[in-house]
Amino acid sequence: MANNQTMNAQPKFRGTEGVNRYLYDQLWKLCAGPLFDLPKIGEEVYYFPQGNIEQLVASANDNLCQLKPIFDISSRIHCNVISIKLKVETNTDEVYAKVSLLPCSPEVEITFPNDNNEQNIKYFTKVLTASDIGPHGDFILFKKDAIECLPPLDMSQLIPSQEIVAKDLHDHVWKFKHTFRGTPKRHLFTSGWKEFVKGKSLAVGDSFVFLRGENGESRVGIRKTSHQQSDMSSSVISKESMHHGFIASASNAIHTKCMFDVFYKPKSSKFIVNCDKFLDAVNMKFNTSSRFTMKFEGHDFNEIIYSGTIVKMEDFSIYWKGSEWRNLQVQWDEAATIPRPNKVSLWEIEPLIPSSNILKSVIQNNKRQREINEFGPIISKPDYNDQMVQSTKENSTTNASSSFRLFGVDLTASSKARDVLEPLESYQKNKTSEIFEEENLDQTQAVTSLTEIQRKELSFTTSSTKVHMEGVTRTVDLTVFDGYNHMIVELEKLFNIEGKLHMHSQWKLTFKDHEGDMMLVGDDPWPKFCNIVKEIVISSK
Repeated sequence: MANNQTMNAQPKFRGTEGVNRYLYDQLWKLCAGPLFDLPKIGEEVYYFPQGNIEQLVASANDNLCQLKPIFDISSRIHCNVISIKLKVETNTDEVYAKVSLLPCSPEVEITFPNDNNEQNIKYFTKVLTASDIGPHGDFILFKKDAIECLPPLDMSQLIPSQEIVAKDLHDHVWKFKHTFRGTPKRHLFTSGWKEFVKGKSLAVGDSFVFLRGENGESRVGIRKTSHQQSDMSSSVISKESMHHGFIASASNAIHTKCMFDVFYKPKSSKFIVNCDKFLDAVNMKFNTSSRFTMKFEGHDFNEIIYSGTIVKMEDFSIYWKGSEWRNLQVQWDEAATIPRPNKVSLWEIEPLIPSSNILKSVIQNNKRQREINEFGPIISKPDYNDQMVQSTKENSTTNASSSFRLFGVDLTASSKARDVLEPLESYQKNKTSEIFEEENLDQTQAVTSLTEIQRKELSFTTSSTKVHMEGVTRTVDLTVFDGYNHMIVELEKLFNIEGKLHMHSQWKLTFKDHEGDMMLVGDDPWPKFCNIVKEIVISSK
């Protein structure tokens, strides 16, 4: 490449070849999930070949990652992001990105054109229940989702209804009949929904994503609980040959100062890292015995934070000396229902925040309140777990004999000396505004796990919840579950009805809230449900 040459980068986030489709891009990002850290056009990043190899073989423990490279290549390559093309697998609807990288060079100037196709959009996501994919073929919408995201219905009709036309990521058109009916009346997708479920091979636990732009155009997408990993047959090309070919391609791009493409999947490790983020992580100076937290995605696509300790620092592979890729061996504080690595990279974790810096929870008491965002170019839908633990704040004073309090209740007191029902009743009698009054929180003993603190805060309303089924009563602790699916599986085991609650053919799952009303389980976000449930009832349909 000639000296002082100017290179024009593509406009950011091209959804399909040559066409900038803003709604497509926003839907793609919703389907990818909030934890997928997609780089931006024009960013300076560090590219880690080891992480790309891991994704290539779809296994972080594969022996391929330990092979000796046949070319001399750095473990960390400084690059510019030239273009990003957002794509989707034809058969599985799994999203991925094709990222074009150019090794950084002072000889090349890169210009990036403006992209002014942004617009405000509204969206909702819902984890599918057995009711949504049952034989009746209706999809139950939350009331606020329907009001905020769908065109208004003509309520003067005997049975208000309208047709919703939406495209998916493949540009396939789906038509749904949106109606308001039933006892009690609900917003439903009726005609067209069953075909969508069949066409996408949806199951309980998958998520439905709906998005509508300010121009009235609608888009639909899905997120599946488990992704089918495409694997190249060993009869076509051996894993070792694939490894060497990949390294050769990257090595050639570095020496010739030309672009090279990598494919980036949401479920893969973060092997394209913003330079500033990487340097910030290095400056954290993690070492053996350092405490940390790391974010994961739960079964219901909610964000879960686990904490742990760094127990060892060593190269992940003997052939990549001094590499920061997965060079931290960790030990987790508690068991989990989702897979977690025992070796992580420093930019994937955060220092553990001392418990004395955590503000009290702000728990919403408005019945059936649900989160819907109207936003512009940056999508940032709040996570429901974040409603339970707010951002941290340094206390201006310290106290030698202090206590950790929530709503005036000492969390460090023994369980015998504290009646958990008493602060709840007192709290419900207070004015709503009193919830938001700040209290100084001090600390008498270290709490080793952020997740443990979250569960302590939830325990006021969710511990020892009674479950009734045909005269039999059991007690469960909702704080040990990470979502509806996890709870239903355990209830099926508890009452020896494995698989029958998920089938939704014989048993109905309802609950009584704090106002005494009976409601269907699954209509509320999980943390909201945990906050308002008084008892659960399994009854025959």
